[in-house]
Amino acid sequence: MSSNLHPVNTILIEHLAKRFGSAGQDTGHVLRDINLRISGGEFFVLLGPSGCGKSTLLNVIAGFLDKTAGSLLLNNEPICKPGRDRAMVFQHPDASLFPWLNIRENIEFGLRMKKVTPGERQEISDKFIKLVGLAGHANKFPRELSGGMKQRVQLARVLANDPAILLMDEPFGALDAMTRRSMQQELVRIWTQAKKTVVFVTHDIQEAILLGQRIGVMSKAPDATIYKLYEVKLPYPRDITTKEFNDLYKKIEANFLQEEADIVYKEKLIG
Repeated sequence: MSSNLHPVNTILIEHLAKRFGSAGQDTGHVLRDINLRISGGEFFVLLGPSGCGKSTLLNVIAGFLDKTAGSLLLNNEPICKPGRDRAMVFQHPDASLFPWLNIRENIEFGLRMKKVTPGERQEISDKFIKLVGLAGHANKFPRELSGGMKQRVQLARVLANDPAILLMDEPFGALDAMTRRSMQQELVRIWTQAKKTVVFVTHDIQEAILLGQRIGVMSKAPDATIYKLYEVKLPYPRDITTKEFNDLYKKIEANFLQEEADIVYKEKLIG
């Protein structure tokens, strides 16, 4: 585990469940019996197939959705609503960037809402423009940026507001392979420097191993849960060509395939 780990900003989840629908139209549990502890400063990856409820769990942690049952604590206090201590980074940055503001103005937007002085705003935005590798682009507008650059702006804006926890919902899923690899490397560098708690959602095994200190593997919905935890002891930056990396990849992939086989077997028994 990294020296980043700290008891502050720890997320504790016990027997958490989430279901959608109203009386007479209940869709059943999307999530059931989620139990998890994410330590402060940890890079934790939620890995699972599309539609398994990863994003739902992330939105419950963010406070955007209410849990149906169980306990969800941050620093021993219940999470009941969104807070400045948690910030979401979405897959599509266009949804969160203001097209009429340039890079610097987008990054400073939250600081302006908090009445931070112009001089301090510029100092903070300078720091994070440099941190995410956008020096020299501060006056450009979102329409002038590539997908990877837009994602860097979104990340810089989040970091400028100094949240304790970054919640990242497949943030690189829409990028091309080369840009995605570059952003993965950048994220590890930024996390190492910023010392934030990161909860990162992906359905990509390779991405999970490249990024996470621990990986929680989710089963398929309905009644999705975290059925396996892996501690990734490989040093950063990680090399996908090493035997250790590929051994872990095969181990996780085999568990995915086994879970799929178990589901098919159970369906045949029920049928």
